[in-house]
Order: sequence, then structure tokens, then C-alpha cells
Amino acid sequence: MNDAKLKHQSLIFGSLFFLLLIILAILNRSVNMPMQTDWHKNINSEMRVIMSEFKNDNLYIGFEINLSDNTYTYWSNPGDSGIEPDIKISTNNAINYEVQWPLPEMIKDQYGTNYGYYGNVVIPIKISLSDTRENIDLYLNYNLGVCNSICIPIDGKIKIPMLDSQDYYSNKSNRGIQEALKNTPFYRDDGINFINAARLQQSNNSEIINLRFSKPVRKIYPMTTKNFFLSDIEDIKDSYINYNFLLTRKMKTEKISSEIFSVVILNDKEFFIEDFIID
Repeated sequence: MNDAKLKHQSLIFGSLFFLLLIILAILNRSVNMPMQTDWHKNINSEMRVIMSEFKNDNLYIGFEINLSDNTYTYWSNPGDSGIEPDIKISTNNAINYEVQWPLPEMIKDQYGTNYGYYGNVVIPIKISLSDTRENIDLYLNYNLGVCNSICIPIDGKIKIPMLDSQDYYSNKSNRGIQEALKNTPFYRDDGINFINAARLQQSNNSEIINLRFSKPVRKIYPMTTKNFFLSDIEDIKDSYINYNFLLTRKMKTEKISSEIFSVVILNDKEFFIEDFIID
């Protein structure tokens, strides 16, 4: 009888011990999740991925680029002569993501107007996990241009070990991603529009888009479109009440009447995205 009781207790303790090992394994898996990758060196630059920021029920990671002195890389719209960047996230698990580009600098030189970043920049990437609570590997693939005395295309791939759990990252925070999100333009939520007219004009066999504003703006950056390219042709001034872009059609037959264009508008106190269509 005692032997049977001891055997029963032994089975219970063995089961509890096995359950404890499972719990410890799960906890250990969570504790050991890295909050940044190693730096990956490239030409005049180094890159890594930093973790993480949870804002408005959205999870953000950061693609951090550290550039050598006097070196810059390009914004989502690289401008007249820049190299268009491409950042992609891939994994075996289903995942949605959106690259969100912080405000760039305007770079004017003999080759035209470009838009980019000097020094250190963190590019936030909003991701939606499958929430399987399993270890997963994300991969960030990048193709960028880096410019110093010359511009060079570079590429690379960074492995990102993660726990596929929204809850795990919900209480994590990263100052670098926070600051990058503060410096990322979004649409206004008050319904105010600064652009009150957008007209297509002809000038010396060229097409010009003329924008007129309800109040002066300090700068304006065109965002990328699928069918058209807007090239800045304005001189640098303190402020503008109207602004001209040279319009190039990526296909000659493309119609402009229904196209929605997006720009980033900067004034002294704020910056934001605004859409317009041609009047």
C-alpha cells in the first residue's frame, strides 16, 4: 500500500517537475529575446534593428542607420538624382508591416533637389505579428544609396530574432523609436487644409504643377507616386505662398485628372502630410 502511495506521489511530483520545466523554458525564451541586433557594417555606414515601441496598439521596431561624417542616405522619395530606398520585412509567419519615414532634409546641389538624412537616423517600421507566442526570425532586407563624394548603392540582410507575441512587447519601450515617431509626418486630424488650389500649367513644353496655400509654408516635400514624378524647381526662400513642381509622367499616356498627390508641408510649428488633386 505504501509502495503504491509512494509511486503515485512520485508520478505527481514528476508531472509537476515536467510542467515547471515547460514554464521555465517559456519564461527563459521571453527573457532572452534581444532588444537590438548587432551592427552590420557597410560602405560609409552601419545598420542594426532596435526593439521596440508599442503605441496605439501598434508594435514598432526601428531600422537604425549610422552614417559616416559628411555621408547621407535617401528618404522614400530620393529626389531628382537620388537612389530610391527599398526596405522589406520577410518571415515564414504571416505578418503585415509598414515602413514609416521620418522627416528628411532637403539637399540642393548641381544635380537638382534630393531628400535624405545625415548622421544617425531611426526609421520606424510598424508590424503586426501573428501572435503564435513562438520564437520567429524576421529578416530585414535593405537596398539604399549612400553618398559622400560619390553615391553608391548598398544592400544587406539583418536577422531579427523575436517572440511572436503582442503582449510580450506591449510593455517594452525604446527612446530612439519614440523620437523617430515624433519626427515622422502624418495626416492632420483637425481637417484643416493648407493647399487651396492646385493647377497644371504649360511652360516651354513642360508641365508645371502650381500649388497655392491658404497661409505661408516654410518647406514642402513631394512624396512618391506610382505614375508621376514631381521635381522641385523653386529657389530657397524663408517661406512660400505658392510653389511650383515640374511634372514628369512615368508613362506618356497617364491621365492626371484623378491622380491623388501627397506632400509633406512644414511651417514654423509643425509638419504634416496633405493630399491634393489637380483642379
